[in-house]
Amino acid sequence: MMAKKAKTVKKSKKPAVKKKIVKKKKTVKKKGRKKKKKGGVNYFGLLIILAVIAGVIMFAKTKGSEPLKYIKAQKLAEFSQADKGGNLSTPRGLGISPDGHLYVADQNNSRVVKFRLNGEPVSSWGTEGEENGQFKEPSGVGVDRDNNVYVADAWNGRIQKFDSEGKFLKSLGGTAGGFYSPRNVAVNAYGMVFVADTGTSRIHRFDTEFNRIGKPFGQRGKAFGNFQEVFGLAFDSQRRLYVGDPGNRRVAVLTSDLQPVAHINVKGWEAAPPMWPMTAVDSRDYLYVVSSGTQEIWVYNTKDPKFKYVGTIKNDPQGKGLFNNPLGIAADSAGNIYVSETSKGSIVKIRPIFE
Repeated sequence: MMAKKAKTVKKSKKPAVKKKIVKKKKTVKKKGRKKKKKGGVNYFGLLIILAVIAGVIMFAKTKGSEPLKYIKAQKLAEFSQADKGGNLSTPRGLGISPDGHLYVADQNNSRVVKFRLNGEPVSSWGTEGEENGQFKEPSGVGVDRDNNVYVADAWNGRIQKFDSEGKFLKSLGGTAGGFYSPRNVAVNAYGMVFVADTGTSRIHRFDTEFNRIGKPFGQRGKAFGNFQEVFGLAFDSQRRLYVGDPGNRRVAVLTSDLQPVAHINVKGWEAAPPMWPMTAVDSRDYLYVVSSGTQEIWVYNTKDPKFKYVGTIKNDPQGKGLFNNPLGIAADSAGNIYVSETSKGSIVKIRPIFE
């Protein structure tokens, strides 16, 4: 009787255990399915939230910014042949004299080349070396109201002054100059010589006899009034100085006493950092900023209190690109713009078409 009772107990227990296990498995599967559905809804909602946030960020970035506007320019000429010694090789800084001549810092040929504004070569002078009238990387050119020519002789750490025929007049460097690597020089209408000493990120002022005016201005940094690099130098009709600072992706605006008053963020420089960019101001007080990385020239109105963006020069009226690797720039009194093409070894003369 006891054996029969034991069998009965075994039979009743086994089915009960199986039923419980099956129920647990089914319950787990159902719960898992519900979780997946909930998870899908959360991911979808998350995507919507992220899209909304991205849209807000994009709106914040573009709100208030000037839309990109292209200015066509007519290509008038392109020239590279010097009076002797072959073509230009890596031309950099440009300067235009009051008597209507274009001076080019022909870097790789260690010389200065003089052209008429129609591209006809006139003369040239200079060889590689450290003596008076010789150069080691001539980079920038400035011309005063008496048609004297000033050359930034970068690796000799000096500024050399010549008459319009290339006769050496004097030199400023060493302790008196305080330069490390001067890459550009410009002379304003009042006879003040400004030197961009790229190696120390400072601007110096002198008179045309190289007597120092005041203290050098500038120190390396990102704050307002500081520079990362200094290259381009140009003046407007209000005697303000525009300094190209590609390291900070902006052009600094200073008074003639070297007091910072504003800066202009150059979007072309933000997109592609340039190499040794120069600046120029034309007779209508438009500022031209070379953007070699994007093969463009950005134009701003200096008469506008906020230095309004005017447009970007890139192509001719037929849509053909005007530039390959632009660097130096100068403007004549007739509204023509001259741009040095470093890779092609040439000077491009254009006339912007403003509507």
